Amino acid sequence: MAAIDGMTWAVVGLALASVLVLLGRRHKSDAELLFAVFCGSLAMALLRPTLGDAPVAITALVTLGACATCNVYWLVARALFRGDGGVARRHVAAAAGVAVLIVLYRAGEAAGIGRGLAVLGDLLTLASSTVLVLAFAEALRGWAGLSVPERRLRAVYLLLYGGCVVGGTVSGAMATSEPAWAPVHRAAVLGCSAAILGFTHVALLLRRRQRGGVVPATPMASTSSDAAAMRPRASEEDLALAAAIRRVLEQQALYREPELKVADLAAAVGSVEHKVSRAITQGLGERNFNQFVNRYRIKYACRQLASHEGRTVLEISLDSGFGSLGPFNRAFKAATGLTPTAWRAARRNAPDAALTADPSR
Repeated sequence: MAAIDGMTWAVVGLALASVLVLLGRRHKSDAELLFAVFCGSLAMALLRPTLGDAPVAITALVTLGACATCNVYWLVARALFRGDGGVARRHVAAAAGVAVLIVLYRAGEAAGIGRGLAVLGDLLTLASSTVLVLAFAEALRGWAGLSVPERRLRAVYLLLYGGCVVGGTVSGAMATSEPAWAPVHRAAVLGCSAAILGFTHVALLLRRRQRGGVVPATPMASTSSDAAAMRPRASEEDLALAAAIRRVLEQQALYREPELKVADLAAAVGSVEHKVSRAITQGLGERNFNQFVNRYRIKYACRQLASHEGRTVLEISLDSGFGSLGPFNRAFKAATGLTPTAWRAARRNAPDAALTADPSR
């Protein structure tokens, strides 16, 4: 048991260190933020069996913190293989629903409530199994159109994740029927946890490199030409996809959709999310998807502000694809140096002035 305890603290330490590393990064992606939540929850889940006669408050806190493991890792997989924007509110809500089931089940166990606990356990098993399958299926999405390196990455994920799920399930069933297998099951869980942590860190680092997201150790005031020189060279595929992205955005005015995600744009051009994200950063030289789309939204808003005096700024912001007035004002001022109201007044007083915002820079 001493060896198991040592393994437990080693993996818990790895998970907590992962949280610090992930949160310490600049320009964190959705996958990195979600993985940080998963790592923290995994640490709590691994600590639960070691609590013993700990105070009720501590047990309750750890139990609550341990409810974001498999359900949140499904969201990590979505963000990892679909890119930023691959996780919508409905997916977060579904993961939160699983977390609520976990908390209710643990609370029922602690209170010794037998009636209804079996039904709740069946619901939890169904929900947990569903998110496990969904996390596995994420790596299979769009397989035919993937590059060879991407297929290799996903193949490793499928083998590792599938092996961990099967190994944990089988060892858990054996431990339930024969208590002597409990240490084996615990060791399997710890080993799988360490493997998942290690693989995901590697995969996230590869994603940062693909999108040019490794922040260089240079002053923030570096010129755009310096940034362009440090960006990975765009491939012919990136440039062709970048042209297709521009064409679709301009012809279909997709930027006016307030809930536009990378997944939607990928579907419109017949590609996959990670390739679209790479084409935007490397082929188009944009910092990220949101900044790229906002350039189109601001240019459209400028035309509306100049030619439709009767429309309010709020109406134009919503029509341009922004979800509310606050983000529109901030994005507009960042692009033009003026608030929408000030821009309209300046345009009215100097109609020939070059005040429009150009998304192509």
